[in-house]
Amino acid sequence: MIIMSFLPILIVFIIVAFGIGIMRSNTKVSFGTRNIRWILGGYTIILVIATVISLSVLPNYKNDQKVATAAEMTKIEDAQTKAIDNLYSGNLVDLDKSFSEKKKWSFPFDEKSLDIVLTEGETGIMSVFAERKSENDGEIEATYHVGKSYIDGVDFTDKLHPPELLLNGQKLTVNNPALVTVSFSRFSPGFAYSQFSKGQHFSQENRSSVIGRDFILLKVPNDIEINGNISWINE
Repeated sequence: MIIMSFLPILIVFIIVAFGIGIMRSNTKVSFGTRNIRWILGGYTIILVIATVISLSVLPNYKNDQKVATAAEMTKIEDAQTKAIDNLYSGNLVDLDKSFSEKKKWSFPFDEKSLDIVLTEGETGIMSVFAERKSENDGEIEATYHVGKSYIDGVDFTDKLHPPELLLNGQKLTVNNPALVTVSFSRFSPGFAYSQFSKGQHFSQENRSSVIGRDFILLKVPNDIEINGNISWINE
């Protein structure tokens, strides 16, 4: 490990020494050759300095995951929209194909009614769907479902925060997730290269981001009364 860490420093030192050696060479040469020697040595040192600077600004974490294309993101976005429309229509068709379960809650509940309060946060109000269980087991189950989110084709779904659910007596409060700030850098071919290559144009590469849909699915005992701005499934 120590040898691997020392190797880049040794290489930089050798290159710098080589550049300085070229510049300070005592070989008798013509005026034009002397200029070339200074240019070559100076250019070598500039390359070393640029290399050190570039290494210092590289991110600590490198993400090697596949970047989604515009067509793939559109397909994912359409699938999420279709699954949400199915929920509002009262069924769970293709739900698992478009959404993943990010967090689950379970609340013991022996009251006759439940008031659901949705608080408005920075991202609006959380969508809540509910379905009744076939039995009265005295337990409220909640699952937070989230669809994939992309920024310029990079999947940031795992960075999203879940909402907060608080049960106090007969009141279940749903607090919206906090906003997530993500900073990242991407390396791509230069504009001059893209103009003459078979790749996409710069404006086409930077396709607009996809913000994944999300919602909470409640499963409640069969006999309790529910009050709140929610949508029922199969009722």
